[in-house]
Amino acid sequence: MEKKIFKRMEALGANSYNRPYICQECGGVMVFKGVGEYQCEDCSALAYDDYGKVRNYLEAFPGATTSQISEKTGVSQKSIRLMLKESRLEISAESKTFMKCEICGANIRHGALCEKCEAAYHHNIEENERAKRKMAGYSVEKEKLEKGEKRFNRTE
Repeated sequence: MEKKIFKRMEALGANSYNRPYICQECGGVMVFKGVGEYQCEDCSALAYDDYGKVRNYLEAFPGATTSQISEKTGVSQKSIRLMLKESRLEISAESKTFMKCEICGANIRHGALCEKCEAAYHHNIEENERAKRKMAGYSVEKEKLEKGEKRFNRTE
């Protein structure tokens, strides 16, 4: 039954970071408590997903490398790199290694883009949306109306 639930959750895309669904102690349902921690509804046993394991390890051993974390926690280096790209983790300030910005190649400690490239990327998206609206005949008056200004005036 556990495999069936796991497959269903995996198909729905809900299986990120090896989330525990079933309690290993009693077979009860695991409930999310926060920061990668899950607790059994029945026996109150605690379990951690991959993020919780990595976070707990980093709290105990700050500045550990991905290979050290992977070896001690059993979480793949690929998952750890994904957590860094999602900005769920950050490379410590005293570290000599960095990640690279995917656009300009600058050194970054978390995420996929440096601050400059991220700002330019979002600005570009906004400009494209404005251009699409203009081509579709979306006028400035319609934008004002969407902001909550009055559309009709009473005439008596």
